Amino acid sequence: MSWTEEEDRKPSLDESKGEHEQNTTKPETDKTDPNKEIWVLLEKTLNENIVEKRRARRWRIFFRFTTIAIFLAVIGGWFAKSNFQDVSLEGDIVAMIPMRGVIGADNEIESSEFVGLLDAAYQNSRLKGVVIEMNSPGGSPVHSGIIYDAIRAKESRYPDIPVVVVVEDMAASGGYYIASAANEIYADKASLVGSIGVISSGFDASNLLEKIGVERRTFTAGRNKAFLDPFAPMTEEAKSKWQAVLDETHQQFINAVKEGRGDRLVITDDVFSGMVFTGSQAVKIGLIDGLASVNDILNARFPNAEPIFYEPKQDSWKELAKELGVEMATKVLNSTNLQ
Repeated sequence: MSWTEEEDRKPSLDESKGEHEQNTTKPETDKTDPNKEIWVLLEKTLNENIVEKRRARRWRIFFRFTTIAIFLAVIGGWFAKSNFQDVSLEGDIVAMIPMRGVIGADNEIESSEFVGLLDAAYQNSRLKGVVIEMNSPGGSPVHSGIIYDAIRAKESRYPDIPVVVVVEDMAASGGYYIASAANEIYADKASLVGSIGVISSGFDASNLLEKIGVERRTFTAGRNKAFLDPFAPMTEEAKSKWQAVLDETHQQFINAVKEGRGDRLVITDDVFSGMVFTGSQAVKIGLIDGLASVNDILNARFPNAEPIFYEPKQDSWKELAKELGVEMATKVLNSTNLQ
C-alpha cells in the first residue's frame, strides 16, 4: 500500500473547500433570516387572529342561544299567564271588557270577537260582574245590534251577574246602542253620550261633470241599483226609499234604548234627535245612571273581586311588544334575526 503527496493533500483541499462553501452559504442564510422571522411573526399573528375570531364566534353563538332561550321563556310565561290566569285565582272575579274604537267588520269592535269574549267570561264559575269600558264614536248598526242582543241574552240568563258600562271619552251612536243593553251606565261629567240617530252622507257631482264636459257611463240592471252614485242625480223615488231604510234603522235604535233604559229614560225632543250630551246632561235625562270612573265602580260594586281582562286576540308579536315594551321587543328581535 502506497500513498503520494497528492493524496495526502486531498483531504486538506476538501476541508478547505467545505469551509469555503460554508463561508459562501452563510451570508445567504443570514440574508434570509429576517424574512423568515417576518413570516413566522405573520403566521403567529394570523393564527392568533383566527383563534380570536373563533372565540368571538363561540361567544356570539352562546349569547344568541341564551337570548333565544330567554325570549322563548318569556313567550311561554306570557302564554301561560294569558291561558291560565283564572286557574291561579281562588276568589271572585269581575270580567273587564274594553270596547274602544269604531264598530264594524275589520274594525276595533267586531261583533264576532266581542260576543266570543262575553261567552268566555260567563264560562267562569266565579264571575260576579262584567264591566265594559266603552269609548266609541259608533259605527255599524248591524254589529252594534248583535252585541246589544248578546248582552241582553246574558243578562236574561244570568240575572245575578250585573253588566255595567263605564264610558270614557264617548259612547255615541252605535257605542251608546251597545251601552244601553247594560244594567247600568256610568260616565265622566265631560263624556259625550247619545247621538241616537242614523246617518248616510254623500255628494252630488252630476252638475260638475256637465260643466267640465264629461259624460258618465254606468250600466245597471234594476232602476235603483246606482241610486247612491254621486255622479248621477238622485230620483225622488230613490230618496224616499232610502229615507225609509234610515228611518227603520233609527226606530230599531230607539226601541233598543227604550228597552234597555226602561223607566229611567226621560223622553224629550232631543233624546232621539241624534244630539250628543255631556255626562252631566245625560244623567238628568236618564241616558246614564251616574258619574263614576272604572276604579269607582270596581271599589264600590266589586271590592272583593279580582279584575280579569277579556280582550280580542291581537298579533302575537304586538301583544308581546305591549307586554315587554316596544324598545325591548325590538332589541330582542334584532339580536335573534327574526323577521
